[in-house]
Amino acid sequence: MKGCVYGKLKRFSALILAILFLVSTLIGIGSAKVSKVSGATKKSFMEFNFENKLATPFKASGKSMVLKIDSTTAAEGSFSLLVGGRKQIDDGVLLDVTNLIDYSNEYTITLYVYHKSSKLQRFVVSSEIETKSGKENKLLCEKVVIPNSWKKLDASLNLTELKGIKKVWLKIYVPTSTTNFYIDLFTLKVFDSSHLIKFESFEDKSIAGFIPQDKKCKLSVSKEKAYQGTYSIKLQQTAKKQNTTVTLPVKGTFEKGKSYSISFYVYQPILKSLNLAIGVRFLENGKNTKEIVLGKVTVPRNKWTETFASYTPSLDSKVKDFVIFIKPLSDVSYYYLDNFTISDDGWYSAVPDLDLPSLSEKYKDYFKVGVAVPYKALTNPVDVAFIKRHFNSITAENEMKPEALEPYEGTFNFSIADEYLDFCKKNNIAIRGHTLVWHQQTPSWFFENPQTGEKLTNSEKDKKILLERLKKYIQTVVSRYKGRIYAWDVVNEAIDENQPDGFRRSDWFNILGPEYIEKAFIYAHQADPNALLFYNDYSTENPVKREYIYKLIKDLKEKGVPIHGVGLQCHISVSWPSVEEVERTIKLFSSIPGIKIHVTEIDISVAKEFGEDIDEETKRYLLIQQARKLKDLFEVFKKYKNVVTSVSFWGLKDDYSWLKGDFPLLFDKDYQPKFAFWSLIDPSVVPEE
Repeated sequence: MKGCVYGKLKRFSALILAILFLVSTLIGIGSAKVSKVSGATKKSFMEFNFENKLATPFKASGKSMVLKIDSTTAAEGSFSLLVGGRKQIDDGVLLDVTNLIDYSNEYTITLYVYHKSSKLQRFVVSSEIETKSGKENKLLCEKVVIPNSWKKLDASLNLTELKGIKKVWLKIYVPTSTTNFYIDLFTLKVFDSSHLIKFESFEDKSIAGFIPQDKKCKLSVSKEKAYQGTYSIKLQQTAKKQNTTVTLPVKGTFEKGKSYSISFYVYQPILKSLNLAIGVRFLENGKNTKEIVLGKVTVPRNKWTETFASYTPSLDSKVKDFVIFIKPLSDVSYYYLDNFTISDDGWYSAVPDLDLPSLSEKYKDYFKVGVAVPYKALTNPVDVAFIKRHFNSITAENEMKPEALEPYEGTFNFSIADEYLDFCKKNNIAIRGHTLVWHQQTPSWFFENPQTGEKLTNSEKDKKILLERLKKYIQTVVSRYKGRIYAWDVVNEAIDENQPDGFRRSDWFNILGPEYIEKAFIYAHQADPNALLFYNDYSTENPVKREYIYKLIKDLKEKGVPIHGVGLQCHISVSWPSVEEVERTIKLFSSIPGIKIHVTEIDISVAKEFGEDIDEETKRYLLIQQARKLKDLFEVFKKYKNVVTSVSFWGLKDDYSWLKGDFPLLFDKDYQPKFAFWSLIDPSVVPEE
């Protein structure tokens, strides 16, 4: 109950803030037409949805180009702007915002774009600013867009530091080809109002895309009544008993998984009271029309009454022809609507695009594509949907390490690990076990005398204690998940190239010597003879360390120890190691008969050499370098697909990474695909520089 009340208060607060903001700034722009305005009346919220069938104030940037209002496709409503006749890749569409904005404010820009090309295309939003000292071009946004699907672009425009501004243009174009494209739902709004998705006050004398459900009813802009300003829209019967439901197409406005509030004012002078329903209607799975009533309100006679409701589209919904409806529940000959608002309750929260090409599907003929995730990802429906879309292998980030499974001797806790297994079984995803033996995240009791609590030594008696513990732990864990975990990182990071013999001086080594490595593989194989068993390490591209690992694996194989592969962690950066060095590593290890390669923890740091406070231009350059390196690495992995059978990323998105403040993964903190992702899908859309 507490959560429900909080949710209602949150939505109510968002609506109140939206309304107060709109009242205080006297927003008057409707949904279709904006003309140049003086500085005294500049707007804080502008929207162009082309339902008025006018391309102005947009202009073409190329000589051969034609801008045309088109009904072939639209993000919302019936019309969009077709940008046609492109001959050069920098041909696009321009919007002069010189007299539309207040330079003392920061603005957010949103728009929807669409193309029919058979290939992926990269869209760009840029600004061209003319000042007394010259012209300045700046990249505001770039996004790769799949064919035949409306996608949202987000950008910001901040001119508060510039002086002597004479002209400001915004430009949208596609630098990857000369394909024609469409734009729709272009909004420009002061940053403080960024939670507003739509506001219709009808002061521009437009019906703003609203449609009477009964085509015989008349829908018009009226001066007879207005909640605020001069105009509202009036829905009127032309004969008795006609359906006075009004609809608003919003198929491009709502994003899956986000919460929205809908608000408007109603006035009716006829009935003692009018019951009104607000809801959504859509075609589900391309077959059946589904209608959901979100809220109801009683509208008394001669009183403007506010109605509001909330809606969260399901993450897995597949809907078409999405509309909001406002439906009188009794016969009424006419009524008025004003100040229609849609606000984004979750404007601060990120939702992934589940229409992106699937990584695991792209590489299904080569190897598994995996990801390491924390337990919280399995409890987050957004993360779950994202994992299911792109990955067919999972590694528990920390939840299957010794300190998580047996924190105290004889006390096992498998509850969280079991949830990983259940999740993978339910979603047909394979799971790697990580890790059985490591010098970190292993409870100290492993290395303490059970009677005295003192540190174990390398005496025969103490060795026996530790070996028994090692065997019991490994066989308890591995046998529990026998046949369900396809590969185990049995021993992790046992090599230290700075030691004369190459072995890390861990507690395992100091007590047992290198024997613990051999025993760990034997115990794991006894518990599950069908599981693939791996030695896993970082910096395998270091020539000295690589040779030590090679010798270790080769010796184990020659002894008949059941080891099946080497895990290359691949925690690397844009500058080290070279792709050629990675290939040398794979080539060397795969020369050992029967050895497979798993890339187990790949991430590519971009901030390691530059620090976290890199400027946007440098960051973009580094992200392009990251993408190029990842693409080249995957070409190597594909080349050795006979031995490279799994490639896993160490984290779902940048803010989940252990490299805090870095940008090492495929997706940013908002689930948006980076150049690194697109380099694995179609490298042609990654910029050259």
